[in-house]
Amino acid sequence: MNGHENYVYQIAYLPGRERIVSCSQDNTVRVWYVENGEQEGTSMTHKHGVHGLAVTRDGKSILSGGQGNSIRLWDVETHNFVKAWGGHTSMIFCIALSPDDKLVASGDRSGKIVLREINDGREIPSRACRLALRAHNGIVTCVLWSLDGSRLFSSSVDRTIRCWNSDTGKPIGEPWKGHTQSVNSLSLSPDGTKLASVSDDKTIRFWDSHSGDPIAQPLQHDNFVDAVTFSPCGEFVASGGRDNKVSIW
Repeated sequence: MNGHENYVYQIAYLPGRERIVSCSQDNTVRVWYVENGEQEGTSMTHKHGVHGLAVTRDGKSILSGGQGNSIRLWDVETHNFVKAWGGHTSMIFCIALSPDDKLVASGDRSGKIVLREINDGREIPSRACRLALRAHNGIVTCVLWSLDGSRLFSSSVDRTIRCWNSDTGKPIGEPWKGHTQSVNSLSLSPDGTKLASVSDDKTIRFWDSHSGDPIAQPLQHDNFVDAVTFSPCGEFVASGGRDNKVSIW
């Protein structure tokens, strides 16, 4: 699938049809047909690079954000811009929708996480921007919801993983420590009991998603690890990074 003119930062599947959506440093969000690799319609354009995206579970809306410090909402079928939300004062790196599609979490360069009600979208200090968490001491690299939406997990270049109560904004327990360099991505097992994390320390680590306790021994790559995901059955994980390999464990 050729078309982006700079780094591609994230890809998501669009429910309902065989399409995917991607975002890039070339300032665009694009939709692609999986079968033939062709781009669908026009690109959705930001003024700056786009680092994070999320798709609603009904497949009707795309949320994207990046160097412009705002989240943009797009209509999937028309590719039209719907609205934009503020709340951040630095580059947005990651976006995640709650399981019921009512809340969106976004993390930025400053270490801040914003939780916003998607159907309202009014900016601070209205009720829509429910929480503004000073979450980490550095870039928030990933935000991830628990299966029931009651908790939010986050990772950062500050080498930690944190768990938050999504209603109160208060941390649940202490930061999870174990990685020795930036934590780049998280994945939750299908049953919601285990969390996988990957890092510039070249490891994949596993955690009890409720207690934050480490599980088993870390798995080792030959270089920085940037991406991880559990298989649908939960028995395997796939990981990839700067050793130019995709590994199945």
